[in-house]
Amino acid sequence: MDLTPWIADYMTYLESNGYAEKTIGPRLIHLSCLQRFVDARNLKTLEDFGPQLASDFIDYWVAYQPEARPSTGLKRKSRYGLHHHVLIQYSLRCFLRWAHSTGCLQSNAFPLTPPVRGGYFFPETADYLRFCEEHKGLAKESLRQAELFVRRFDQFLHAVPLTAWNQLRSGHIDLFVRQQASHNIGRIQLIHSALRGLFRYLFSLGRLDRDWASALLSPRRYQLAHTPCPLSVDQVLSLLQSIDRNRRGGKRNFAVFLMAASLGVRASEIAALCLEDLDWAQAVVTFPPVKGNNDLPLPLSRPLIEALADYLKNERPSPSPHRNVFLGLTPPWGPLAPGSVSCLMGRIMRRIGIRGSGHKLRHAFASELLKSGIAFSTLQELLGHSRFTSTEVYTKIDLAQLRQVAINDAEDL
Repeated sequence: MDLTPWIADYMTYLESNGYAEKTIGPRLIHLSCLQRFVDARNLKTLEDFGPQLASDFIDYWVAYQPEARPSTGLKRKSRYGLHHHVLIQYSLRCFLRWAHSTGCLQSNAFPLTPPVRGGYFFPETADYLRFCEEHKGLAKESLRQAELFVRRFDQFLHAVPLTAWNQLRSGHIDLFVRQQASHNIGRIQLIHSALRGLFRYLFSLGRLDRDWASALLSPRRYQLAHTPCPLSVDQVLSLLQSIDRNRRGGKRNFAVFLMAASLGVRASEIAALCLEDLDWAQAVVTFPPVKGNNDLPLPLSRPLIEALADYLKNERPSPSPHRNVFLGLTPPWGPLAPGSVSCLMGRIMRRIGIRGSGHKLRHAFASELLKSGIAFSTLQELLGHSRFTSTEVYTKIDLAQLRQVAINDAEDL
């Protein structure tokens, strides 16, 4: 099987998508070795090139490639079976996925599987998640969080092993919660909430002989026990001034921080923002529903409009098939994930000595609005809270002002 035309087309694809020469060069060496491996094995097709052949190919690389050395591989958990020679595996997986996407291969031996969806050992688990999406009307982030813990519970029971839901005992539930949450009260509550819904669903279908949902007693956590720690105005200004917009990625980072500081939006909302959500004529940006079920329209200030325009005109990759506003800095320039936005904000904050996450900008936004005398109902709308209880925590955010009110009241007595 001659892979030369495929490799040439693949190299053209990498070059047209802006991959650097230092990335293309090693991949070309790996694929050249792959051609020799295919010839040595007398393979007629790559349709069945799975993990076993990938392992044999790496052994072939070590044995015949000049200056090739064995690799210890990853020191962390990976969803891929092979852990050695990670760069070669990555080159191989990317090449086979490209061949599948272009129609050269009918099947993909290394499909990209989301870290949460799929792979359930109990069919009722998948049925419950479809029930949550279609009938309970959970928001996207809420569904993702429920799916995460439900899928882990499904894997845990399979490893015990359990073959039927009626074999479930309280010891299984306690062990799973301890493994996933330890003494983190908030996480325990999240896991219990996800499992309660699953247990009620299974009990209604008759898969469980008792209602285990009633046995899950979460430790109590007082909602207003902790005070949010917002950034001061000086800290926010220092943070924005520390971003060099002339450096690579500076225009994007400045727009992200200014959007978070001036609108109080979450990292997930920034990541989900698309070009069509920006109404330049009306100076309004409409964030798609992430934690709630409704769109969140907010006004665009002139500094934010200028920052976004500067990024879109001078730094955002163009042309791009993606409609997300904020893209990555490396090929193939895909959209930023919510986790990437959070990591980006946290990294820049730590660089100037501010501890915490970018969510502190959201607290700072709410704090300044409260100081200006805004009503809590208006603050609830601006923050996109579907329930007022989520906004109540900000009643404790301006302790100095509350203390001054108490002092004045005491003087009047």
